[in-house]
Amino acid sequence: MSAPGPIDLGEGENYWRHGRAPYVPHAHEMPAEVDVAVVGSGFTGLRTALELARAGRSVAVLEARDVGHGASSRNGGMVGPSFHKLGMAGLTSAYGEAKAGAIMREGMLALDHFEAFVEAEGIDCAFTLPGRFRGAPTAASYEATARECERLSKAVGLPFEMIPKARQRDHIGSDFYHGGVLYPRDGGIQPRMLVEALATRAEAAGAMLFENTPVSGLRRDGERFALRLPSGTLVARDVVMATNGYGAPGATAPLGPRLVPVLTGVAATEELSPNLIRDLTPQGQNFGENRRVFMWFRPTPDGKRFIFGGRLGPMRGSRAARAKAVRASAARVFPQLADVRFTHLWTGAIAYTQDHAPHLGRIDGVWFAGGYCGSGVTRSLYFADKLARRILGRAEAETAFDDLPFPKVPFRPLAPWVAAGLTRWHAWQDARDDARRR
Repeated sequence: MSAPGPIDLGEGENYWRHGRAPYVPHAHEMPAEVDVAVVGSGFTGLRTALELARAGRSVAVLEARDVGHGASSRNGGMVGPSFHKLGMAGLTSAYGEAKAGAIMREGMLALDHFEAFVEAEGIDCAFTLPGRFRGAPTAASYEATARECERLSKAVGLPFEMIPKARQRDHIGSDFYHGGVLYPRDGGIQPRMLVEALATRAEAAGAMLFENTPVSGLRRDGERFALRLPSGTLVARDVVMATNGYGAPGATAPLGPRLVPVLTGVAATEELSPNLIRDLTPQGQNFGENRRVFMWFRPTPDGKRFIFGGRLGPMRGSRAARAKAVRASAARVFPQLADVRFTHLWTGAIAYTQDHAPHLGRIDGVWFAGGYCGSGVTRSLYFADKLARRILGRAEAETAFDDLPFPKVPFRPLAPWVAAGLTRWHAWQDARDDARRR
């Protein structure tokens, strides 16, 4: 095998923005008052603003950077049912069988909702459902995955197919795993295209988008709220916090104090040959793995590159160190990529909750949705629709998450560092298991 080629760090460009002109919102003077102020211009904020504006509400979307700057433009564009980390067994132990099934069923409903919304709106975001293969690193992991999938199939109708190691090469050009599971209802999008489509439709409906407008404070003023902005104060009857992993605990209450932001890294390869792409993914499918610190990976929508992502390497380390970690993780699964260059490398923040579940609702009069725990593409649009329905007083606004407690994170300022430490510990455990296998 040849030695690794040079790591091309470039400018650290987000691949999803590659070759795309910046989205430029319509110019507006900041009003003194609106019906609804939406804080954050990602999937959740834009979809909520869209529905409220279409219903005739005056809406201002307040974004600290540029439209869709956060995770909505930085994620892997993977879509699927987005099930709970605890699984059916863990949820049943915590909440009982009926509640566990209802929570898991929401994941299926979110995917169905996403698919129907994209089709109804005629949104071009490279949405496809080729399926996802999730690799099992050991025989025990394979059996555990099979048992969980059988429980989910029985409880919520999850379609799946267990793929033994003997047939693994039909789906992935790797011998690293001990078989795995195929989820046929999983797929992908180009996330930046979805951001721009939502922003365009929100503006067409009358929503006002304000970039470089961070919210530094929020206070109740009778029946209304006063938001402190760089240009002064905006008064709103309703406030929606849609910042997910990008909100400051003090300025974006109630969401900020209840979430732990976790940095993840993403990298895109240089353009690969069609033969190599077919070798990596014979059926054009996406991938994940069943590890403590898992990696996800997929072909780009144009089928010319591969993208790898996850909590890989030192997220706050140098770019060279992070690129090296991504290369090592990619070559662990695909030795044929050992000398391939990575031309795009970027990071993004996801948000975890104490109970590993997303949340939506209203606390102290402020509406919120977030805590997607790394699976927010379908959930965010689904939750945004539910949130808009509640604000408008419309039917079909309920979810199985509504009565779950949503406490603040203890010692919140230290939480990101604790999460980073746990990631390093889990990565060491994964490396130890890999060494034992070898």
